[in-house]
Amino acid sequence: MVIKGILFDKDGTLFDFERTWGTWLERVISELAAGDPALKHRLAHSCGYDLAKQRFVAGSLIVIATSEEVNAALADCLPDFTIERVDAVARHHLAALPCVPVCNLRQLLQDLREMGYVLGVATNDYLEGANKQLTDAGISDLFAFVCGSDSGFGGKPGVGMIQAFCAETGLKCAEVAVVGDSIHDLESGIAAQVGKRIGVLTGPAKQNELAPFADLVLEDISLLIMTDVQLGFCR
Repeated sequence: MVIKGILFDKDGTLFDFERTWGTWLERVISELAAGDPALKHRLAHSCGYDLAKQRFVAGSLIVIATSEEVNAALADCLPDFTIERVDAVARHHLAALPCVPVCNLRQLLQDLREMGYVLGVATNDYLEGANKQLTDAGISDLFAFVCGSDSGFGGKPGVGMIQAFCAETGLKCAEVAVVGDSIHDLESGIAAQVGKRIGVLTGPAKQNELAPFADLVLEDISLLIMTDVQLGFCR
């Protein structure tokens, strides 16, 4: 069965992970810590961010978890805060979320559409944040489907987002390629029995981490065009 649809992860796949979410997290935990350096370090540690090196560590919640799970981890460090209060701070800083594409996204996505693929985005971020980034990057009109962790389909590595993409587009799971920078992205593809699982190295995960779960690992999504025949994509 040929591939007819491509379901992209967002952060670390379409957008540079460190430059997007490192900046966002620094702003969020600075506000939550309110000038307390020790608390700021605890908040960073709770969701897998190395403040000194300004990078995410292996297994970071920001990389693999839903927004709700990240909020819960932060709230655990703040006995005077409810999860709802943490959520409000997190959402406030989404308004100034950096938008750093990994390549010329509009050209790539237009090329893929012209080749016949239906495109979608499935992210463990909030839907609001996803829509803002896609709009800021000038690519929101190129996707037939966009969902976040709060869209009602669950989060990755569950299969709900993939199934929702298929329901929206009329595709079968075996006709879908899942593209992502994390093991959770690829595990969701395994569970849903998609046609192809493609890892990319524009997030924190390394080649050796992604390879056991992927049919192919690429440096970035711009190489999807070059690997079209190899992957059995339709034309």
